[in-house]
Amino acid sequence: MRIVPTDRTVLIWLTKDFGQQAQKSVRGNIEFDHALHVCWSPDGKAFIIHKADANAVEVYKVTKRPDGSVGNAQVALTFPQHNNIADVIALDVDINGKFIMTCNNKNELIIWNLRGEILQNVDPRHGDTYSATLSPCGRFIATTGFTPDVKIWQVKYSKSDTFEGVRRVFDLSGHNAGIYSCGINSDSTRMVSVSKDGTWRLYDTNIEFEKGQEPYLLLTGTYDNKNYPGIIRLSPDGRTISLASRSYLTFYSAITGEKLNHIPNIYTGDIVDVIFDPSSKLVLTLGDKHIRVFHNVAGYIAAIQDLKQSFQKANNSSMKERITKQIRDAEAALTKIRKVTENKLSSK
Repeated sequence: MRIVPTDRTVLIWLTKDFGQQAQKSVRGNIEFDHALHVCWSPDGKAFIIHKADANAVEVYKVTKRPDGSVGNAQVALTFPQHNNIADVIALDVDINGKFIMTCNNKNELIIWNLRGEILQNVDPRHGDTYSATLSPCGRFIATTGFTPDVKIWQVKYSKSDTFEGVRRVFDLSGHNAGIYSCGINSDSTRMVSVSKDGTWRLYDTNIEFEKGQEPYLLLTGTYDNKNYPGIIRLSPDGRTISLASRSYLTFYSAITGEKLNHIPNIYTGDIVDVIFDPSSKLVLTLGDKHIRVFHNVAGYIAAIQDLKQSFQKANNSSMKERITKQIRDAEAALTKIRKVTENKLSSK
């Protein structure tokens, strides 16, 4: 994991150390600047930042020491500055390593190749753009803004990996005010949005949009802090919704829609980002120059809900036995987490 503070440094943390009392990090430097956004390359050998003062993308190559541990970070490539006025609100790289996405608040969604050349500049047509989210599978980009719909864009490549363009393929509709943000699960079959209208909405996006099929609304819920920007995320397994507002983090089941957990006052200031780990077992929040790492307790509860529904639909004994074991494993893991948490609280 990588974190970029505003003191012109980059901190690289090993996620395998998260359960330890002391976590080690590797420090890198950003000369004469600091980063506003950062993401890893798919192979983990480089990270990409967007520099605040230079207002440009820069790629850093991460070296390894002889013992295999993380070494230094060195600048490998600096992209040309595109817009020296607009604030970049999103940066990400395609899981297949074909392109880098940036989006600014002046309605420019830009697709770059890995050499720092612009492949396409798209106007999302939101009036004001609030967020841009690249799907984990690399197929789609979801943009939100002043308009009451989430626009879903497909980044198209040919079979020979030639860039063919960005096209709008479908919308997530139903809100009646601007949309703060959107979350996408690992295979883009579920998407979730949160709006100024005081609601969140979960959609089934496992559709044949080429044939004109529209997304299906699965669940909707209430967003109480509608006057404050909400950061909504969907776990990779599609079972848990997290919704951050100010210093609060609330979890909902993407199976039933019920509120499962609420964590208040995580920071003295606002939460600036929320991240699920790839296994959906951990949730990380960023704010106040600190990272908080939480067990995704709500995720285990939602997984049990999902498995119990699957058990009811199972039509043979072997499938039911397999699901029963998965339920027991999830319940055991949940019990263990709760006991560890109780022990930590009692020891304070």
